[in-house]
Amino acid sequence: MKILHLSDGALSGAPVRLAQVQRIGGLEARMLNVDHAFGARIYGRDALMDDGPDLVAALIAEADVLHYHNWWRESFLFATFPWAWELARNKPSVIQFHTARLPQLEAALAEPSLLKLVAAQYHVRFYPECRPMPNAVPIDDPLHRPLGVENDPPVIAFTPPQCEDIEGWGRKGARETLPVLQSGFRHRFITEAPWEDAMRLRQECDIAIDEIVTGSYHMCSLESLSQGLATIAGLDAQTVDALDMVTGTREHPWIVARPETLHSVLRELVEDDGYRQAKRREAREYMERHWNPESITARYRAVYAEALERSA
Repeated sequence: MKILHLSDGALSGAPVRLAQVQRIGGLEARMLNVDHAFGARIYGRDALMDDGPDLVAALIAEADVLHYHNWWRESFLFATFPWAWELARNKPSVIQFHTARLPQLEAALAEPSLLKLVAAQYHVRFYPECRPMPNAVPIDDPLHRPLGVENDPPVIAFTPPQCEDIEGWGRKGARETLPVLQSGFRHRFITEAPWEDAMRLRQECDIAIDEIVTGSYHMCSLESLSQGLATIAGLDAQTVDALDMVTGTREHPWIVARPETLHSVLRELVEDDGYRQAKRREAREYMERHWNPESITARYRAVYAEALERSA
């Protein structure tokens, strides 16, 4: 089965890593993107729309299923190459949402021919009519594997892509998190930096903080868990519901913290070696059990089979 992923933006590297994981899991998956960067964060790439119309045409024509990420008919792809819509319009298709609900996305949500998915994170509350699906990370890729580092005293990583005090699901809680880290914890902080730099920095640490203010988790959590770090996020009940839908269990390895509990949570992790090491093992084991390429690919393969059946 040949899958073509299409996205206007990097979306924290979620689409390109999903295609990577699906190739490991046995699908012929390609990624066609407008850009593979978000600010200073540069993610892996496959094909870019700038690579030329011949490649765009071939990729669309060869695909059995098109997997749109966030943008459908309004995609920059079809604005740049209007003829591409004629190649794509009758292909079995799914769309997966990764951002807040925007007016320009309503046409795709209303389109009956599209199977509709949503990242199983905060976004499920924006798109209750969509099927939660896991974002993917290649857990055995060198950047996503544990290095077995044990620091004394333990080092905490906080690597938000930006620290703007924005509101909503994209907020990283720097205003609440940094003062706690600066109150005596050994930590490493990086922001507005290349993605690979953030990944390598985190691999050298013992504990990672995703964010503790929205009730969700982000790609950072999946990366940190895969790297075998004791991983902190402020998961709420809706997020755990979403995790349950894609793993079959409400049990998870995250250490849940809120702004008012972060100091005590960190203190326990730093001072209790056995507890910290157990959470690190649990993190990696969870990813190996639920986020391995075969499991992730099987879940998506079933969706693509449904799309093919519906269009037959």
